[in-house]
Amino acid sequence: MVTLYRSEERQNTAGPWGTSADTFFASEQEKFLGFGALVQVTHSTLNVNGGNSGMKLHRNMELVDIVLKGSAGYQDSFGGNSNFPENTLQVVSAGKGIYQAEFNAGQTETEKLQIGFLPDGLNTAPVKTKGLYDLHEHADTLVELVSPNNPASLTVRQHAAVLMGQFDEGKHIGYSLNGSAVGLFVYVINGVAAVQQQMLRRGDAVAVTGEEQIMVHTAERSLLLVIEVSMNG
Repeated sequence: MVTLYRSEERQNTAGPWGTSADTFFASEQEKFLGFGALVQVTHSTLNVNGGNSGMKLHRNMELVDIVLKGSAGYQDSFGGNSNFPENTLQVVSAGKGIYQAEFNAGQTETEKLQIGFLPDGLNTAPVKTKGLYDLHEHADTLVELVSPNNPASLTVRQHAAVLMGQFDEGKHIGYSLNGSAVGLFVYVINGVAAVQQQMLRRGDAVAVTGEEQIMVHTAERSLLLVIEVSMNG
């Protein structure tokens, strides 16, 4: 089964701090509520000198923040205050609760992603971990940023993997899924790519279940986000 998410269907939010677009949100249409344990994909731009987004409570969520461009700053209710430059990611296992605000910590526009999963256990102690990634060193390859099995990547409290890759035009990427208990979500950060014969552009996504092999073909230079996730929530 293939479910298509178009960029213009996303829920958009704007303020002095910047703008964000959410693929998943409260809706009467089931597809917008989430995809298995994946319940958040937010693509944000943070303005220079725009202030912070305001403290938001996160509870029983596994959050993955990926800084794509610029520098993102984070403040939290435990006194944390961090600046994360481009090519940095953090995982926040919110557990029983943490407040967090984000802001542009640099002098140029910041672009970032926040991905949210339901955890496999409730009300655990909040934990933050940080990592670095380098797509230029691994051109035309999906790089594991979050994985349950790769010691070189970060982990979340859920059966989930987050991969990202920069691909030149005309590349063909195959991804294998093992069993019906997992699905694949592909999001185009930049560029144009076809997934299971569905043409996707910036901000578009596709969710796939019931397929052993998923094929992706880039129609131009493209930055892709790929998420493998448990469909059991």
